[in-house]
Amino acid sequence: MEKFHKSERLCSRKAIGRLFSDGNTLFYYPFRLLWSESGEDAGVSARIAISVPRKRFKKASERNRIKRLIRESYRRNKGIVLESLEASGSNIDIMIIYVSERMYAYDHIDLKLRKILKELVTAHENC
Repeated sequence: MEKFHKSERLCSRKAIGRLFSDGNTLFYYPFRLLWSESGEDAGVSARIAISVPRKRFKKASERNRIKRLIRESYRRNKGIVLESLEASGSNIDIMIIYVSERMYAYDHIDLKLRKILKELVTAHENC
């Protein structure tokens, strides 16, 4: 059963700041993905934060809906990333930023998120 536990969430301001200052970037529309190796062992291979800018979506209900769709898609597809990380024994922090000004359906978000997660695995293996 696929679950999204609280321990998988990236909440630390220091870790998020480290992502923006030292992290690697991937872009696959409508997502910008920041990631970096996690120095601390949080008990999980990947911790994730999701951001939908207020600049693009003024209503909180729209931002929350997009975050829910992204979170659900990640929950169903996180195996793509976790298998690779557990094999290499490393931990990473991930920040997904939604950059589109348009709200897409779940199917579109799921397809694009799957592709960017596969790119993340490739980038992490080459790093």
